Amino acid sequence: MFTRALTKPDGRRLLLYSRRPIDERLVAPSPSPEPAFPNAHLRWHPLRGEWIACAAHRQHRTFLPPPEYNPLGPTTAGAPPTELPDGDYDAAVFENLFPMLTMEARDPPSLGVATLPAVGVCEVVVFTRDAASSLGALPLDHIELLIEVWADRYRTLGASAAIQYVFPFENRGVEVGVTLHHPHGQIYAYPFVPPIAARELAQQRAYLGEHGRGLLEAMVDAELESGARVVYAGPRTAAFVPVCARYPYEVWIATRSAVASVADLDDEGRADFARALKTVLLK
Repeated sequence: MFTRALTKPDGRRLLLYSRRPIDERLVAPSPSPEPAFPNAHLRWHPLRGEWIACAAHRQHRTFLPPPEYNPLGPTTAGAPPTELPDGDYDAAVFENLFPMLTMEARDPPSLGVATLPAVGVCEVVVFTRDAASSLGALPLDHIELLIEVWADRYRTLGASAAIQYVFPFENRGVEVGVTLHHPHGQIYAYPFVPPIAARELAQQRAYLGEHGRGLLEAMVDAELESGARVVYAGPRTAAFVPVCARYPYEVWIATRSAVASVADLDDEGRADFARALKTVLLK
């Protein structure tokens, strides 16, 4: 995988990824040359016992722009600048212009509950330069590259002492609040472990202490033995509808043996994970 790091006119970071060498003459564009100074804070929710993020500046983010302007597409001659340069590369990652979390967060307001600066990182991951494509439509080697991209950002963001949890994800469709249709995902790097993940971690630790093996590994084995809800069974990865599914289309993709994170997948593991992901997305 080839990588190039660039800095946008407004100071934000842009990373380009490719299966081929990247032209060193590429320059990072930005919709605005003005420096970005987003700020956000966390508020403690006493009843739920969790932190709530407040980022009022996100009300001004780009919302369903006209077809002729695609902020996530490559910048073209004679058109307003976008987030990405024109050139030959496969994927890109840049700091969100309207982040919920930022490493520059400061001066939280004094309120009737505890507050903290919303320290963290929010990044946009552009899956492809092709606006008409989708994650599931990409070839397997491109999906493998994206898994490497997620792993690269997981390692880099997770290395910061300020970060406790790194969460890559994709939202698709206006029904869940997506404001840009170009194929993309996001990465949130939190200063704490979010509540759902914290509960899952506690359950897995308890199971490991009682049974001497991983809970998720045991669930994968049980689903594969049953076969009733299996969507994909590869040499390293499985995809299935869990017996405890909470939604009609809930599918889990998991490695068949314990792997700490996406950054710990080897070449064969990434290849099989890509096959599982593509299979699920095309169902």
